[in-house]
Amino acid sequence: MKRITLLVVALTISSASHSTAQAPKSLASFDVIDYNLRLEPDITNKSLVGKESIKLVARTANLTDIELNCGELTIDSVKESGVARKFNRKDRKLTISFDRPAKLNDVREIEIEYHGTPRRGIRFFPERQQVYTIFSTSQWMVCVDEPDDRATFLLTLILPAKLTAVGNGSPTPPSSLPNGKVEHTFVQRYPIPTYVFGFVIGNFRTVTESAGDHVTLRYLSEKHSDDELRRIFQNSRDMLVFYRERAGVSYADRIYTQVLAVGGVEQEMSSFTALRETYGKDVLANERDIWLGAHEFAHQWWGNMVTCRDWTHFWLNEGIASFMASAY
Repeated sequence: MKRITLLVVALTISSASHSTAQAPKSLASFDVIDYNLRLEPDITNKSLVGKESIKLVARTANLTDIELNCGELTIDSVKESGVARKFNRKDRKLTISFDRPAKLNDVREIEIEYHGTPRRGIRFFPERQQVYTIFSTSQWMVCVDEPDDRATFLLTLILPAKLTAVGNGSPTPPSSLPNGKVEHTFVQRYPIPTYVFGFVIGNFRTVTESAGDHVTLRYLSEKHSDDELRRIFQNSRDMLVFYRERAGVSYADRIYTQVLAVGGVEQEMSSFTALRETYGKDVLANERDIWLGAHEFAHQWWGNMVTCRDWTHFWLNEGIASFMASAY
């Protein structure tokens, strides 16, 4: 019982808020079940171009339009089955009108093309050829930006040949394109909250270790040697076992990746974490200075698997992950 107590408490709190809070209007009328995004970031110019397909299910009869979050992105086109659809972008929301209203439980698929120069949600570092996402998912892709909205996710990144990418779920082998760039694809096969969608891109070296239980640990850095990376993340296998036993739930993915990136990033995403480079320096100086790494790893259970219903309860994600890091 002790192993699952914390998870049960988190689920109980989540259920309590579910019973008293009203669902967002968008989630009451439809449910996005899958996002398929092809994204090409321009690190030098801190911009991006995206093409995505959004598959959704109507949760009400006679659904005539849907509303999605789109940040400050410029929407170039919206189509359904290759046919242009009417849309309106206002106040960081994208409203799309159906030509044929959706019946209850109808599955519809919308294709959106866009571009932008986001000021939030994604950080570009041209001098280091690095870029990574940081919450606020709707600033770099069109989505329902609510913490209790879950969907599967296929992400394809188009990058210069020498760069490495990390994304949600399982990577497929990179493939070269005729223009000399490389296509990196990641498949998230089970639904996750959209706010933990993300990626990290950079000129990284990679160290891989087995954690047992069919889980692979990966450590990425631009500046540290293989030996230093193993020392920095030497507790990762033990953390995985500790959290799995306390939660009573196995780690959800086959790979867990920790990336040391430029800037002050401290960001959990589904199946990987981005940590500031100084974290590695601190751990090398004091091998017990691992609280931050433990905190972000804990989020894979408390925050990603079980999460808050809306943003006003986000402190639950942080509070439980902080407690579990301290417990470790």
